[in-house]
Amino acid sequence: MDFEQVYKKERVTRKFTNRKVNEKLLEKVIKQAQHSPSLLNSQPWRAYVVTGDSLNKLRKEQREKIEAGVDPEEDFASMLSLDWDTFPSQNMATMGASQTYFFRNKLKLFTESNKEMFNAPAIVFLTIPKISPAWSVFDLGIFAQSIMLIAINNGLSVMPAHSLVSYPELVRKHAGIPDTEMVGMAIGLGYPDRSAEVNDPKFFPNRVAFEKIFKLSK
Repeated sequence: MDFEQVYKKERVTRKFTNRKVNEKLLEKVIKQAQHSPSLLNSQPWRAYVVTGDSLNKLRKEQREKIEAGVDPEEDFASMLSLDWDTFPSQNMATMGASQTYFFRNKLKLFTESNKEMFNAPAIVFLTIPKISPAWSVFDLGIFAQSIMLIAINNGLSVMPAHSLVSYPELVRKHAGIPDTEMVGMAIGLGYPDRSAEVNDPKFFPNRVAFEKIFKLSK
């Protein structure tokens, strides 16, 4: 697929069909993403793909925690901050307004889909060692973007979601991740349920005006 087509197709899928993703295809996507750059070629990332019975068990246990009101315990919690500069704060406020418009009749649908981990037939959990510099988080982001673009190029749809790593102890249990690694992000992979109302193709958040983020010095 032409790169521009791939890039423009990068939209989240809020609900997947039950169609399974071929294991060889999953391996292909991750293997190609290994070409991502990293500081001093450190390649700090690991990718744990969970499917089938293991994913069903994880999905069930995570939903039980959500419905019981158990607070998330993200591994990256110490790196997350609620102190935002004015510029990103304004952008998030705009996003919040557009979400309110979009979800005015779909919030319940989204909430249910979120509880079910978007019905993704495969989820890639991405980790870095607990002993890592901030650069490794940046490298992990590059790796994640590579995975998504390569997946789209191979006919898959994607859903990167913070909620998928809310309970890392469950992820470790079902994905076989050692305690020495932090579960940083997860990406749902599969095929979109085009009949699902929550997958409204018309919803795409606006981007900040180009002149606000670009400056050329000569």
